[in-house]
Amino acid sequence: MADKKNIKVDARLCRDCQACVLACSLHHERECNLELARLVVSKDMARYEFDIVICQHCDEPDCIVACPSDAMILDKRGVVIILDDECNRCGSCAASCPHDAIFYNEAQDRYIKCDLCAGREQGPLCVELCPVEALTFVQAEEPVELEV
Repeated sequence: MADKKNIKVDARLCRDCQACVLACSLHHERECNLELARLVVSKDMARYEFDIVICQHCDEPDCIVACPSDAMILDKRGVVIILDDECNRCGSCAASCPHDAIFYNEAQDRYIKCDLCAGREQGPLCVELCPVEALTFVQAEEPVELEV
């Protein structure tokens, strides 16, 4: 898909401010709550290193293959989407994700993941609000993650 875009993560720039996480939960759930975000900032405080765990919208997504209820699809943008009404909450998608980027929301009893802020013309809000530009919205052909 020639116009496919994705979020590139430069973990070297991340300072764990959580702006991306709060922006995500606010956009999707209308609430600033770290537990409701579709991305996570993982931390290694001993080395003061951070990584942003987010769906990579794989070209051949293991999560779609693993889903027994056909609740995972690729939309016209090449973005992996969860169809909540079809999902049986078995967790096969999350277990199969090589990036650990599908999260179970216990309070809402559903799985959630990044959808690149579907429907938002300006692109993902996490990218827009990252104060250190650790997240950028790029053509998918570019490397998605830089090594730390």
